[in-house]
Amino acid sequence: MRRALALVGLALVLALTACTGLPTSGYVNPGRGPQVDDTQAFAFVPDGPQDDASPAEIVEGFLRAGSGPADDWATAKLFLASGTQWDPRARVTIDRLADRRAAANADGTGVTVALTTVAGVDANGAYAPTASGTAESLSFTLARVDDQWRITSAPDGVVLYEEVFPTVYQSASIAYFDPTWSFIVPDVRWFPRALVASRVATALVDGQPSAWLAGAVKTAFPDELSLVGRSVTLSSSGVAQVQLPRTALSLDRTTLDRMQTQLSKSLVTAGISEVQMTVEGTPVPASEVSVRVTRVDPSPAVLTTAGAFGALAGDTVESLGGLSEAIESLAPAAVELEADRSLAAVRTQQGAVASALADGRTFLLDDRPGLIAPTIDAEGAIWSVPASAPTQLRTISAEGVPRNVGNAWPDASEITAMQISRDGTRVAAIVTVSGTREVWVAGIQREGGEVDLGVPHVLSFSQQGAFDLAWLDDTTVGVLADVDGASRLRELNVGGRGTEAAAPDGATTLAAGSTSVRVLDDAGRLYSRRGSSWTLVATGIRVLAAQQGTTS
Repeated sequence: MRRALALVGLALVLALTACTGLPTSGYVNPGRGPQVDDTQAFAFVPDGPQDDASPAEIVEGFLRAGSGPADDWATAKLFLASGTQWDPRARVTIDRLADRRAAANADGTGVTVALTTVAGVDANGAYAPTASGTAESLSFTLARVDDQWRITSAPDGVVLYEEVFPTVYQSASIAYFDPTWSFIVPDVRWFPRALVASRVATALVDGQPSAWLAGAVKTAFPDELSLVGRSVTLSSSGVAQVQLPRTALSLDRTTLDRMQTQLSKSLVTAGISEVQMTVEGTPVPASEVSVRVTRVDPSPAVLTTAGAFGALAGDTVESLGGLSEAIESLAPAAVELEADRSLAAVRTQQGAVASALADGRTFLLDDRPGLIAPTIDAEGAIWSVPASAPTQLRTISAEGVPRNVGNAWPDASEITAMQISRDGTRVAAIVTVSGTREVWVAGIQREGGEVDLGVPHVLSFSQQGAFDLAWLDDTTVGVLADVDGASRLRELNVGGRGTEAAAPDGATTLAAGSTSVRVLDDAGRLYSRRGSSWTLVATGIRVLAAQQGTTS
C-alpha cells in the first residue's frame, strides 16, 4: 500500500516503496493538529482497487482503505459495487495486525476475514476494550463488475489495526456537568482526526452521554435544541463558531452560560481555544461559569511510623488540627480525605470503617468482616463494602446513617479496591469475575434519596495481580499490580487505551498527586513520579492517604 500525507491547499503525495499492508510497528507522525472544519488536514491516502485483483485482495484493500476517512471514505467506496450500502461511521473495530486473515470461497463470491479484536468504538465515538484474544469474523459478498471483482455486501464500520487507530482517530472529551452544576465531567470519545471538532460539537449538542454515564451527569443543552449544520466554522478573527437555531435566544442566561462552558471545555480537547455560540451569524451573549477543580493538594497526607498524621512538608508533618487527632486515635490502616479536609474515611487496623471529623469526633460506621478501604463521595458520605460481597455496598453518613447502594457490581464475586472520582459522579473498582480480576467504572445515580450504580463499564478485562486503585486525574484510573513479584503501575484511560510501567519494588499503596503519582512501599518509603522517573520523597511513612481534591 502507498501512504501519503494530504495537506490543506497542497496536493503532496509521498510515494513509498510498494508493500502489502500498513506499517507493522510504530506510529505515523501527523504533524499538524486538527482543524476546525471538515477539511481533511492530513490523512492516510490508501490505494483504490487494483486491476485484476482477486476477491481476497479486494476485501483486504477495502479494509485498508478504512484508514482514509477523507470525503466520507471515498476511496473505500471505490471497492464497492454501485448501489452497495455501507455505513463507515457505524463503528470502528480495532484488531491485531498479525492475526488478520482473509479467505475466499471456491468461486470467489464470498470472502471471510478472521481477526482478533482488542477494542471497538461505537457510532457515538465511545471506546470499549474487548476481552483478550476475542476472535471475530467478517463476511463479504462480491460480484464481477466490468470484469473486475467488487464488493456487493460488507459489514458496516471500518476495521483498523491497533497501531494505526490513534493516527486516524483522535480522542476528545465531551464535557458534562455533575448533578450539582459544580464540576465538569469528561466523557472521552474518538473521532476521525480531521472531523473531530465538528463531531465533538454534534455529540454534545445533539447527542447523549455514554450509556454507562447516563443518569450520573447533566447537560445544559435542551433536548429540542440542535446544531444548525454539522460543522464548526472559523470566523475572520480566528474564533470557532457553533451555529444554533433561533430558539436558543429564548433560553435564560444561566443556561446559556452553562452551554458556553460545556462547548468551551469540550472543544478545547479538540485543539480549539476560543468558541462562540451564534444564531444566524450573530453572537449569543454567554460566558463560562466557574467550576470546581479536581486537582489534589500538592502536599501528601500521611501517617508516620511515629503515629503523626498530617500534610507532609519537606521533613515535617503539619497537623490538620482536630482531624489529625481524630484520625490518629483510630489507628488507621487506610485513610481518604474529603476535599476540604473536614472529614476522613478510615479503615482501622482491626478492619472496621470509621469516620473522623475536623472537630475531633469519630464514629464507627461499619464493622462487617473483610471490609476494603472506604472512599468518600461528593456529598460527604463514606462508601464501604466487604471484599467478598461486592453487592453489599453501602453509603454511610459521617455520623453513621447507612443506605444500601442499588445495582452494586453485579456478577462480581469479589472487590479488591474502589475509589470515587473527585467530581463525585463515577466510582472505579477492581473486581473479580469468573476468577479473573477486572477494572470497572460505573456512574453514580441519585434520585429521591436513593443511590444506584449505573451499568458497569469495563476498563480492562484482565488485570493480573491488581490490588490497589486510584483516580489519577479526571480520565485516568491507576492500578497497582504485583506480577511475578514485580510491581507494575497500569494507567487505564476511561474511554481509551492504557499504558503500563514499572513501579517501585514492594509498592503497597497508590495515590494521586497534584502533578504526579505517589506510591508507598512496604518499607515505609514514599515515592513520587513525574514523567517516567520515581523520586524518593520520604521514609518512615505508615499510611499514604487518598485525597478527594483541594479547596485551593
